[in-house]
Amino acid sequence: MSEQINDEAIGRQIMTFVCGDESYAFDIGDITDIIEIPEITSVPKLPEFLLGVINLRGQVVPVMDFNLRMGKPKQEYDEKTCIIVTERDKANIGVIVHRVVDVEMISDEEVISSPVKNAVVSGYIERNGTRTALVDWKALVQQE
Repeated sequence: MSEQINDEAIGRQIMTFVCGDESYAFDIGDITDIIEIPEITSVPKLPEFLLGVINLRGQVVPVMDFNLRMGKPKQEYDEKTCIIVTERDKANIGVIVHRVVDVEMISDEEVISSPVKNAVVSGYIERNGTRTALVDWKALVQQE
């Protein structure tokens, strides 16, 4: 039994989502919650992509719009729009995405590294004619 290698143990899980007509993914290990969009309290003098803060179980969580952060136009929110919450350096951060699609297992061999170092998109996965951009949380939340 110990001689058999489980292919899933070699890979990692990602959660795919869409914004606009493009597919993206976060490493599932970065995600702590997926929630509906509650009331967002605006905070003055924030960059355009930071919409404000929410109260998540007694913690103040800054929220950004993924499309705006990626330099794309803001989309109208609907019933499938949600906030993906991650914890980074003991602080929660929420990212509004248009629609969560699935959780998938990928292998490191399937990932094509991005030619741009320290970019928000760290690599790509191509499957069944679809390209999914892997998002680096650390780069995403850093202020430009």
